Amino acid sequence: MRGTKSVTSAALAAVSLLALAACGPLGSSASGGDEKTSVPVATGSGKASAPLSGAAHAITALDLVKKTATGVHSAKVDSTISVGTSMSMNTKGALDWGSGLVGDMTITYTGGAVADSLREAGAPTSMNARYLPDAYFVNMGPAMAPQLNGKHWIKYTYADLAKFTGTSGTYLKDTIQNNNPVKSVDAALASPDTRTVGTETVRGVRTTHYTGTVDLTEITGKTLPNLSAADQAQLRDMLAKSGVTTETVDLWVSQDNLPVEAVVTASTKAGVMKTRTYYSDFGTAVNVKAPSAFDTVDVTQLMN
Repeated sequence: MRGTKSVTSAALAAVSLLALAACGPLGSSASGGDEKTSVPVATGSGKASAPLSGAAHAITALDLVKKTATGVHSAKVDSTISVGTSMSMNTKGALDWGSGLVGDMTITYTGGAVADSLREAGAPTSMNARYLPDAYFVNMGPAMAPQLNGKHWIKYTYADLAKFTGTSGTYLKDTIQNNNPVKSVDAALASPDTRTVGTETVRGVRTTHYTGTVDLTEITGKTLPNLSAADQAQLRDMLAKSGVTTETVDLWVSQDNLPVEAVVTASTKAGVMKTRTYYSDFGTAVNVKAPSAFDTVDVTQLMN
């Protein structure tokens, strides 16, 4: 159970949780989505007309989107993530951000060094992950069970994950537990150049497209108010080492004032990070429980 493969797999499985953090703003990014057809600038309702006053109009509209998404607080999610040539993956499932993050997701590594490392360790490249307010669980499948005392699930707390990543457990918890469409809206609102692009069709839904660029070196304290000054300094240092200074946030919002697509892009030393997240079925029920304790091993047992 304490073999090199099991520890390696445990470390790589932790990437699945961090991938969720990459689904939203601050240190993550996204590319464009399905083909979109642009038409003249629209109001926040999605009905074509002249903007009220550029940025002021966009901010007013996004404030309404934030209130609406906060009230609904759950949705189905379909996201693709890539970081240069080192990683590409897809996450799909349902999330509820009403009180901490709760979710059930299928995560599939589709390419890059991370997928190769998982294969070399005998771990699956597709796995089920469950997110609860106090912990994250990942199912490593039957192939890894012999290395986990016959068990299938690995449990991580945020403090455990901090050991793997060298980051603050408080930062991880704050980022992941607040990773939802509202966070994307917050990032767009924080941009000094937020504006309305126009109305476009995304997956058959008529939407209004908003865009803005965020300076991560300036808004860290604003977007992560729960972090201590030391944690904020650590995060700024981490972003600096990775070469990330700004990110561009694009949002496509339906006439119901709910996000349909969130796209975040940023340049890093490892290449361009791209994340594209689609939201649907807002208000969907998300019922997630921790796996059976008899089928779960705590990651600290693997690391001892």
